[in-house]
Amino acid sequence: MKKYIIALSFLTFVLNGATEISFSKNFEKSIKPDTLATSIGFSSTKLDQQKTIEKLTVISDYISTIKNLTIKGGTYSVNPHIIYNNDKSYQDGYDGYVNYNISSKDSKELNKFIRDIQRLGEKQGLSISVSNVAWQLSEEQSSDGINDSLRLNAITWALDYANALSLKLSKSCSVSKIDFNGGGYAYNAAPAMAMKSLESDRAPTPIQDEQKVQVNANITVTCK
Repeated sequence: MKKYIIALSFLTFVLNGATEISFSKNFEKSIKPDTLATSIGFSSTKLDQQKTIEKLTVISDYISTIKNLTIKGGTYSVNPHIIYNNDKSYQDGYDGYVNYNISSKDSKELNKFIRDIQRLGEKQGLSISVSNVAWQLSEEQSSDGINDSLRLNAITWALDYANALSLKLSKSCSVSKIDFNGGGYAYNAAPAMAMKSLESDRAPTPIQDEQKVQVNANITVTCK
C-alpha cells in the first residue's frame, strides 16, 4: 500500500511571466519485516575472577555451536566489584557481562534458542536479560531498490501533475526541478523485556507489523 502526503504548503512565484510552483511531497510504502531480532545479555556478580570468566565462557562456547541463527557481538567485560562503606572502598569479587545480538527469519527457531540459552544461563547462576525483541527489515528487503522505486513514483506523479495543471490552467506546465531528501525506514518501537527466570516454555513473539519506507521529494513546476 502506498500513501502520498502533501508535506508543505504550495509556494508560488511569478518570474518573467512564468508561474513557478514549489512544494514538498512524501511517498511511502509499507513493508512487512521478515526478520525477528533481539539482544540477550548475561551477567554475574561478586564471584572470583576465574569463576566469572568460566561462566561467561560456557555461554560463549554454546553460542559458537549455533549455526541456524545470525549472531553478532560477544564482547564481554570482567570488572572488580567495588563496595563503598563509611568513606572507604574495598573489592568484593568481580562482575562479569556478555551480550549478543541475535536474529532469524524463523521466529520459532529464535524463541527456542531463547528458552535454551535461558536454561543454560540459569544453570550457571547468571542473570539474563532479553531486550528489544522486534521484527526488522532484512538486508534483502533494505537493498532491493525500494527507494529507487519510490523516487520513480515521485517523478511519474510530478509529470502527471504538471500535465493535469496544464489542462486546468490552459498553460504549458512542466516539471523544472525535483530534489530528493534521502529515503529512510521508520521502525515501530518495540517494548523491552527482562527475563530473570524461565516461567513458561513459550516466549512471546511481537506482532509482525508493517514498517514504512519513505522518500521526500521537493518538486518545482513551471507554467508559462
